[in-house]
Amino acid sequence: MKKILFPHIEKWLLLLVPLVVLGFYPSYWSKLLSVDKTAIQHVHAFLMCLWVIMSLVQPYLILKKKIQAHKIIGKISYGLMPLIVISGYLLIQARYERVLFRVQDRVATGELQLTPEEVLGRVASSQTIGILFLLLLIICYVLAIVHRKKILPHATYMLGAIFTSIDPALDRLIGFWSNAYELEPNFFITYGSQLFAMVLLLALAIYQRSKQLSLKPVLVVIGLYAIVFLINNNASETAVWRGFVELFLFR
Repeated sequence: MKKILFPHIEKWLLLLVPLVVLGFYPSYWSKLLSVDKTAIQHVHAFLMCLWVIMSLVQPYLILKKKIQAHKIIGKISYGLMPLIVISGYLLIQARYERVLFRVQDRVATGELQLTPEEVLGRVASSQTIGILFLLLLIICYVLAIVHRKKILPHATYMLGAIFTSIDPALDRLIGFWSNAYELEPNFFITYGSQLFAMVLLLALAIYQRSKQLSLKPVLVVIGLYAIVFLINNNASETAVWRGFVELFLFR
């Protein structure tokens, strides 16, 4: 494991806990008991907490050579991941409807001047991060399971799946911080969370290269993340993306 992933990866991954707590504190944890929160939000949050815990435990078990326990937890994920995907999908659908209602209401009151097509485009754009990272999680996880008997691709693809938790949490944390201090949008605020995950993956590629390991798995993950970031930054407001979102959500 130490030759494949970063040294002390099991310790570094512990940083996911404060990142997720702080990142989602303003929008979720601080309003945990609010009547505004829906059942699907609580279910998805609970399932994602299980996923983060599993992500922390699995590398530790490998390092301690508890292979059987690692395999058992891995099989548990076969049931957990579909539930995460389903709850995540339902959450995106609910958010789409909520944003659509809010934008239509602002148009009706004259606060916004948008055509019906522009309304749908704005709503579709607002769901970009959620949809892209749900798909990225699915792809990386499936690749990890397909290669579960080959440690290099399995560990690399699984790390790619784990890293999908970083961007949404860090993006919210940066957004909350910039709003609290009334900062003007800049490169760091706009792209910081995306670049952070990419820097980690590039560092992993350099590390694996130094160990003379195959770079194919990590380059695949880097390519997937690059596609996600390109779509988010360049295509999320296009008619093509709007059409994809409506097809994806059965609109």
